[in-house]
Amino acid sequence: MRKLEEFVSKERERFSIKDNNIFAFSFGKVTRRWMFLEIIRERYRGASAAFVANSEAMRATNKPGGPHLLTAEQLALQSEGVRLSMAVHLDIESFYLFAKIFLDDIARAIENYFGPARGLALDSHDDLEKRLERYADTKGLLIPNGLRETISDLRKRVADFRDQEIAHEKSPRTMRGLTWGPDGEASFISTRLYPKESDKQTNSESLDGLASAFEEYVSKVVDFLEENSSKARFEPAEEIQTS
Repeated sequence: MRKLEEFVSKERERFSIKDNNIFAFSFGKVTRRWMFLEIIRERYRGASAAFVANSEAMRATNKPGGPHLLTAEQLALQSEGVRLSMAVHLDIESFYLFAKIFLDDIARAIENYFGPARGLALDSHDDLEKRLERYADTKGLLIPNGLRETISDLRKRVADFRDQEIAHEKSPRTMRGLTWGPDGEASFISTRLYPKESDKQTNSESLDGLASAFEEYVSKVVDFLEENSSKARFEPAEEIQTS
């Protein structure tokens, strides 16, 4: 993200006062969403660690030999576990929701930088994936190696997951739980009550892993902008100074 901030800080000085600000504010949306994601990720780390510790403590109280009535300690741990579980679920789902908006903001900022193309609006990350090549051809832009593949990869990992598993998930048989590995980072699993052969278990990704993927993507986007900076649609500062 520092690479993006440095690009914006330097690039904006090429433009007239009005376009300088419009350009900076369009990419300001991207950095603002990124800060949201960082806040959510930090909050998640605490909730995840607390949930795993609670679960391990509950497991340590289990006695061999079959079911037993819950002790007062176990009831307290169970009650706290429910609250912690909801906090983890909230942070994971919030991360995906804002991650999709973050990706959409990048697509719109690209369109704002180079200008609109008839019938090729970049109003979302999905639009960017579908229309990048035609948009680039129309504008005479060079696409850096790996950018197309990264856009498609993040569409599957973020946009599709957000749509199918969070925002538009509608099966009445859906069950959600939490799991964690040796690293202690909790993720949610989605299964179906009364499963059918076509049902599949899905898992959310590591939030740190997604954040790293976003950093790499933003770096590629900056390369794309820098390589094609002569095609920016904004009015140069010199024209204002000499008028």
